[in-house]
Amino acid sequence: MATDQYVEGELQHLLAEDERITEQGIRFVRTDSGIALVGEVESAERRDTICRVVAEAFPDLPVQCNIGLTRVHEPEEVEEL
Repeated sequence: MATDQYVEGELQHLLAEDERITEQGIRFVRTDSGIALVGEVESAERRDTICRVVAEAFPDLPVQCNIGLTRVHEPEEVEEL
């Protein structure tokens, strides 16, 4: 399946409005064979869900999941107010 404006519009809609995803920080780029999802999310589970939902919605489109994980850690110092 080639990516065209229709597919790209549907993909953008899926990323932003599907209740399982609702992610505006993820974008996609065209590759030689399909698309690559790029961006960062807070957990591996969230990344896997996004990639799975996109792959299910576009079964004929090769999807590379290049979504990274946001590095979050506890503050080292206590903030005094």
